[in-house]
Amino acid sequence: MLTLTLAVLPLTACGSDGDRPARACPIGSSAALTPYPGPAGWIQGATWSPTADVSGDLRRMRDEHAIDTVNVYGLETWSRSRLDEFFTALTTLAMRAVVRLEAYDPGKFAFRPEDAAEVLDRHRELLDYVRDKPVAYLALNMPVDDPRVQARLGGVNSELSARRQVAYAKELVALVRPHAGPAPVFVGLFYGWDGSYRIPSYRDSGADGYVLTSYSYPGGRVPPAGSSAEELIDAPRLRSAADRAVAAQPGAPIVVEYGFQTLAAHDSMPDQTAGLVADVTVKRAALRATTHFYCSRYPAVIGTTYFGYNVFKAEGNPPRTLDYGLTTPPGKPRPTPGGR
Repeated sequence: MLTLTLAVLPLTACGSDGDRPARACPIGSSAALTPYPGPAGWIQGATWSPTADVSGDLRRMRDEHAIDTVNVYGLETWSRSRLDEFFTALTTLAMRAVVRLEAYDPGKFAFRPEDAAEVLDRHRELLDYVRDKPVAYLALNMPVDDPRVQARLGGVNSELSARRQVAYAKELVALVRPHAGPAPVFVGLFYGWDGSYRIPSYRDSGADGYVLTSYSYPGGRVPPAGSSAEELIDAPRLRSAADRAVAAQPGAPIVVEYGFQTLAAHDSMPDQTAGLVADVTVKRAALRATTHFYCSRYPAVIGTTYFGYNVFKAEGNPPRTLDYGLTTPPGKPRPTPGGR
């Protein structure tokens, strides 16, 4: 199936001269709050939190933020009519979806074959529905960060955990493949927020590619305006995760999921600091720098998915609303296009 995937995904745009791909990597304009544009064929994705204005949201994602691929959680819970509306809008706008196989039973899951079968059962109807729909790839969840799963396996870095993960990834890909249609099957990669997870290679899973979740962290200093691109995006941390992913799954395409929030949205330093930068101006620069970082250094990376287009999420203790979104926060007037 890898040959098919190479035909579907834009790996041919990448060269292999050292770690520098032979593709144009535009810096992008500071006028818009967008991670893009990337090079030709780049997957320009973002997570969308569904609203009643499906067509309007998707059109704004495409026209105002250069997003062409829409990542949505929980599609397996949607009604047929709601799915029809979503995929009709995608088709009309020449956009694609990421179909996530995310749900599992947290009360039992332990990376066993029966867990893979249960995950397929949860998503089988959705998979059958999307076979002829515009899908960029299927994203298979590997819930290594769930503490309940870790506890059943003696910790995330135990020998049992590693062995089970490898077998589970192979089993789930094999189960999903007959239902995937033309959509490539990607497996999730996550090395922990601090990079401490010793995740094994999934290269024998038969997956067509991988989805790497990798966020910047500010450390003791939130990058202000005027910081170098390396500091803005915490390049050493991103490089460490990307190097591990490429080395463990050599030759496989990778999509990176990431996001940025701002300190300006809070009265003080939040306890959730993933992707934290000073303000929206710095966020604009960090968005462009992240796309350029992966494009210019990693031929295997074929795109990114930003978290998220309209995501303003309450997290932490006490809960605070984190402004990952590219849109205006709820309750504030929306600026006219081009006025960001």
